[in-house]
Amino acid sequence: MLDGIAGAEGLASAPNGRLAFSTAKAAVGILEPDGTVRYVGPSIETGGIAFDRQGRVVAASVGALRNRPGPLRRIDLVSNTVEVLASELEGRRLVASNCPAVAHDGTIYCSHSGWSVGNIGTTSAEGFIYAVDTRGSVRIVARRLRGANGLCIGRGDRHLYAALTAEGRVMRWEREANGDLVNPAYYGPVLGSVFPNQTATEIRALDKAARGRTGYCDGLAMDEAGNLFVTLPFANRIVAITPQGNALTLVHDPEGTTIDFPTNLAWGGKDRRKLFVVSRGSGKIVSAVMPYPGVPGANWPAGQ
Repeated sequence: MLDGIAGAEGLASAPNGRLAFSTAKAAVGILEPDGTVRYVGPSIETGGIAFDRQGRVVAASVGALRNRPGPLRRIDLVSNTVEVLASELEGRRLVASNCPAVAHDGTIYCSHSGWSVGNIGTTSAEGFIYAVDTRGSVRIVARRLRGANGLCIGRGDRHLYAALTAEGRVMRWEREANGDLVNPAYYGPVLGSVFPNQTATEIRALDKAARGRTGYCDGLAMDEAGNLFVTLPFANRIVAITPQGNALTLVHDPEGTTIDFPTNLAWGGKDRRKLFVVSRGSGKIVSAVMPYPGVPGANWPAGQ
């Protein structure tokens, strides 16, 4: 779909065929339906992104990667303005906002991985998920998470799913009417090998076979049949957790020929059967046609 992206990480799609993507060049990059690419706003260490109900981009900043703040921002693609939605919580400045997800009622959720980066297998449960409601009020809705990373809202907006990178597995909460998250439970199995306090440098030093067995998870996307797709970047693998709780490999590319360090996922196309994948290692966005449509995002009509 697109090649040569510096700082590829996040991805979001719109019903009109527009793709938004993270890039080191700007706050967000936009691939228009006619194939043109434009860049909006200054570089802000953008990680995961999502569209809100009005078609604005919600962008998380993993500022700790460059010793910078890590707030949650919103980018208006008409006025090209960038505003801060959340910069601190409970008296502490955010440094590692990682991935947003937006419900159809307008509630924005965002993961905050922790207060430092690089320790992929962290044993410190300092990660959390915070929510921004439609009035702009910000609060923590889930705490004590090891490496909170990718988020996904499930069918009917009933559940929120989060990739817990350090644990190599996914957790699910029920959503209440006020946006609170309750009844947390693991969803599916451990997705591969994970080791206490293993660093990114140590993981990259493994041979291909050992990296291919790692379960450090990142991006999430669910289809209408209830399959939850999960990227395993270090393993160059994408798996699907079925409604029965089994984990099946969708693609494994040890050589990085098609996917190289896959991070985030998004559904698109007229019928939402295209699954877009960010290949961070090669700076590409690739796509595959899937048998079931994806769960619509907040900027898609519910049930469409």
